[in-house]
Amino acid sequence: MIAILSVSDKTGIGDFAGGLLELGWEIAASDGTHRAIGRDVGRISDLARIPALLGGRVKALTVSVMAGILARDTPADLAELQAADIRRIHLVCCNFGALPDRATSLADFQDAVDIGGPAMLRAAAKNCAHVIPLTDPADYPDVIAALNRGEVPVESRTALAAKAFRVSSDYDARVGALFESVC
Repeated sequence: MIAILSVSDKTGIGDFAGGLLELGWEIAASDGTHRAIGRDVGRISDLARIPALLGGRVKALTVSVMAGILARDTPADLAELQAADIRRIHLVCCNFGALPDRATSLADFQDAVDIGGPAMLRAAAKNCAHVIPLTDPADYPDVIAALNRGEVPVESRTALAAKAFRVSSDYDARVGALFESVC
């Protein structure tokens, strides 16, 4: 089982990662999350199989990562992943960095806008029948407890998906407001 962890809010991420590791999960983390975990875990770039591009603006937006998240547990999808040498992703934990409250120019906020995190979280939420989407540190203990019992029930994954889409939508609304403020 593979989890992608890429969080701006590092609350509880070390314990959450530790819980996953104790259960035998493999972790692929963003650089900042990797440092916060404080354990030897993999990096998202290992799954992407390419280094970060464009000064770090493109890391997770790759076919390897997105296909691994969007794959369903069907023979056809799993065979396609295997043929392309793509690893299946079972959990995506992302939350997004802070945005400024106001801006007077694009330069004030443009580089702070997260693209890869929301894309991964939305893909996981869309595929919640097969992937656990997580964005809120308050949900980490319940997910670990469910995994210790065997799996996170689809009802719980669906509720987590709803939360993920709400968080993503709120983030997009804040980004949109910043763009509008500099028009």
